[in-house]
Amino acid sequence: MPFTMGSKMTKLLSSSSSSSSSSSQPPAPQKNRSFILVPLYIYPDPGAWEPLLLAARRHPDLQFIVVVNPNNGPGEGDKPDENYVAVLTQLRDVQNVRLVGYVYCSYGKRGLGEMGGEVGRYKVWGCEKRGCGVPIKGIFFDEAPADPDHVGYMASAAGTVREILSEEAVVVYNPGIFPDERYWESGDYVVVFENVAKEWWSGYVRENVKKLSKELKERSVVIAHSCQGEEKEGILADVRREHWGGHFLTGEGGYESWDGGWGAYVGGADEEWDGEEGGGCC
Repeated sequence: MPFTMGSKMTKLLSSSSSSSSSSSQPPAPQKNRSFILVPLYIYPDPGAWEPLLLAARRHPDLQFIVVVNPNNGPGEGDKPDENYVAVLTQLRDVQNVRLVGYVYCSYGKRGLGEMGGEVGRYKVWGCEKRGCGVPIKGIFFDEAPADPDHVGYMASAAGTVREILSEEAVVVYNPGIFPDERYWESGDYVVVFENVAKEWWSGYVRENVKKLSKELKERSVVIAHSCQGEEKEGILADVRREHWGGHFLTGEGGYESWDGGWGAYVGGADEEWDGEEGGGCC
């Protein structure tokens, strides 16, 4: 049965009104620990998600926001295939894991109604009869715009998420660059850096890090791939010292396999920051 929207939702989706402050309660880092945002784009063959399950269970004080992406979004059915259901059911029961669905924006070119339809399909996953009994507790908006002209567009998308899923749903925007500051008014978290690790020390990033307030930094996420040598350790030191909201650091070039240093990275992220750690930042 296809997802249909009521008149109130249709009106919200068609609106491009100015952004409003979020009323949701996103997960806060515990004991000076930033959360790990995991783009879980690995197909769940038997054992494929075991590194995540083991890490989350071994580090109960560390929060994980896990982005689930079966088919560039939720797919067409009321639930993902049986391999997804089997492992999502396990992750559902891990207290420090929050499952969020993947929706792409095409940098503001995609229709709000189409994106809202995908949020609705993620909602159905939580239904025991129609879906698979696995609640999706937020949305990760990939290819999010960063310019001032789309602030209202993303605010409408965020409002849709909270109306369909719940007021407590977490909304993450991923423009991959530093956006207009008004995006934080409607999004709980914003990915301000998604790039190869070496670019973390570029002039563009350094200048924008200096401009970002402490409050916004605590609601910002760093994603660095293709880490080499001690780049991962250096970025993690910066993230911990400056109290960034979340991060994901990997030596892989993409997100379809686990970094061989995954366990050590998670262990380092779980260490309580004592205020004395150095970093490679300014």
